[in-house]
Amino acid sequence: MTVVHMPYDTGEFVVELPDDTIIAEPPVTPAVENARSAVRAALEEPIESERLRDIARGKQSATIVINDITRPCPTQLLVEELLLELADAGLTDAQITLLVATGNHRPNTPEELREMLGPELVARLRVVNHDGTDPDQLVLLGKTPGGVPLEVNRLVVDTDLTILTGIVTPHQTAGFSGGRKSIMPGVASEFALRTHHSPPIRSLEPVMGQMEQNVFHEESLAAARMVGVDFIINVVKNQQGGIVTVVAGDLHAAHLAGVAVCDAAWRVQLDEPADISIVSPGGYPKDIDLHQAQKAVSAAEQITRTGGPIILVAKCRVGMSSFAAALIRAESPQAMVDQFLHEGFRGNEHTSKAYMYARALLKHPLIVVTDQLDADLLGQMFMQWAPTVDQALVMALAMAGTNPKIVAVPHAVDCILSVRESGSPH
Repeated sequence: MTVVHMPYDTGEFVVELPDDTIIAEPPVTPAVENARSAVRAALEEPIESERLRDIARGKQSATIVINDITRPCPTQLLVEELLLELADAGLTDAQITLLVATGNHRPNTPEELREMLGPELVARLRVVNHDGTDPDQLVLLGKTPGGVPLEVNRLVVDTDLTILTGIVTPHQTAGFSGGRKSIMPGVASEFALRTHHSPPIRSLEPVMGQMEQNVFHEESLAAARMVGVDFIINVVKNQQGGIVTVVAGDLHAAHLAGVAVCDAAWRVQLDEPADISIVSPGGYPKDIDLHQAQKAVSAAEQITRTGGPIILVAKCRVGMSSFAAALIRAESPQAMVDQFLHEGFRGNEHTSKAYMYARALLKHPLIVVTDQLDADLLGQMFMQWAPTVDQALVMALAMAGTNPKIVAVPHAVDCILSVRESGSPH
């Protein structure tokens, strides 16, 4: 038997699978020896940019955009080192604001902010949760080339310096996260996202690792340039959560440098599609709720034969999120797909997330392994429930027939998965 460790919240399921199971996991890219030294080195040698302390000299205010709790970003470390650069330029703590790029997510709680930043930074600095529905927080700058109304948090517009932090990972819609995504959707309004998160800007199929001919990415980049981002710092991580590289400097050039490292570290190609796929988002916080865990399902769609079951291993410690209401209300997955194509994105119910689950459900049975979610509610969402991976596999084997090809993906959210062209899953 093959032993597979599937991340689950802060722990894991240890599963024995047949010997011919494929574990879709790239070789581990070594982490840097000292994360703080790597951050300092990136700040000292920025990519296609002056050093931040030189850019900041003479400025009176700075807004640092940070990820929310759903992203495993070393935010505390990045902010601590950015503060040293800004202090060298003469800025005080009172002149610096941290803006949490919640996008269309809920605000982070005080406890979550302390988890992300540490109690000392929370006490030192003004920290603001972006709210894309609060008109007092927002300002309209015009339209992007693709027609997205660029309504964003005024803190990134009214400040003298706009600095973005983040993590570069494969992303099912943007190609890769990080960089420009901190602005759009990170600090954009729900009004802006209605256009940006709807077709034709949003791809109807997963596009992990693809930025060429990706309108979603292009519009995000255009929005960040219109806002006037002065500097970014992003990291790339490996399977153990270690920092592989740190990139800093120009909005686009530094991000592309991170993308190149991420692409090399996380791309996996299979010879043939799976009859059964077992995927984990990669544990907490990537499986914090069913909303975030969906990204692993998109990865599975790219490698699983049509009709083959997908097993999603995700605790979802804070539940489902608001997309569930739209999926529960739909008469069928096809009805949900049709609704999204007709109405586009509605932020109050995250209908794009409901659409992406429905898209997968049209092609695959979906079994969710969790001890946190209600089986009946999952059933109303056209999904099945299992308490363990072993039980889910028994269910999947009954659907898949004899001698199925099983593929396990322990860190599916971070992988760029594909099947060689002759073995396309669809």
